[in-house]
Amino acid sequence: MAKVITVFGATGKQGGSVARALLADGTFKVRGVTRNPDSEKAQALKNAGAELEVVKADFNDAASVEAAVSGAYGVYLVTNYWELFDWQKELEQGITVVDACKKAGVKHVVYSGVELLKHIIGKPCPHFDGKGKVEKYLDAQNVPNTSVRIAFYSENFITPGLKPQKKEDGTYELVFPMYGPMHVVIVAECGPVVASVFNKPEEFIGKKIGLAGTKKTLAEYMAIISKVTGKTFTHNPMSFEDFAKLPFPGAADLSAMFEFYSNYNPDRDIELTRRLNPNMLSFEEWAEMNKDKFL
Repeated sequence: MAKVITVFGATGKQGGSVARALLADGTFKVRGVTRNPDSEKAQALKNAGAELEVVKADFNDAASVEAAVSGAYGVYLVTNYWELFDWQKELEQGITVVDACKKAGVKHVVYSGVELLKHIIGKPCPHFDGKGKVEKYLDAQNVPNTSVRIAFYSENFITPGLKPQKKEDGTYELVFPMYGPMHVVIVAECGPVVASVFNKPEEFIGKKIGLAGTKKTLAEYMAIISKVTGKTFTHNPMSFEDFAKLPFPGAADLSAMFEFYSNYNPDRDIELTRRLNPNMLSFEEWAEMNKDKFL
């Protein structure tokens, strides 16, 4: 009988990519976790493959989490700071899953983690720091794990509120306070990487690996977007301080992240990422496929 991988956040971008990749790989059965099994996304997931089971669980309900990981060989865990804007709650939710995995004897947890930035740059970055603390808790509990530290999503360039903004002259401008090249990855392409990690526990348990598909300056990314759209896209970076003061939730948080990306050269491994997913699209290919979404 095939081993079971429980995938949290299976209807989201990251978890959904992992669930689909595991189904395509065929080595494992997949147990997709969602808070609402009757949602449209959950129904679509149910139709994704015969080796998939969709179950209901909530991070805030320890009993449901324990049921979701019971009997599983592996668990993919992704937590979402942006839902509540509360790193302490994100940490609590991560602890709930880690404790359940330890109790169930899960053999391999793959966690979507990142660095604990407060200890690196000396200022808080809540959407990193909660995940960084979950990483440390996983290690302290001696739960066999791999942390996949995923770079800035390509998809952020087409996400409302983050995408380049149209100016009065018809051009588009990105003002992220990023100086120097930045790693980027197509989140939809991370699933096959995680499937490969689950298939190679002897290589990856106990490691923290950075995932990225490319590394360019934001001006270079904007040039590619300009080419595929036929419009003018530019990068005119604000200062870290000015960006942090912008009147939207999470502005200071994102500013701290860009300061880390600019000044501390985070460990993201393009060569390893592409070895684990040889069919990964290039940024140019992805931009061409999504060119209408930039406008």
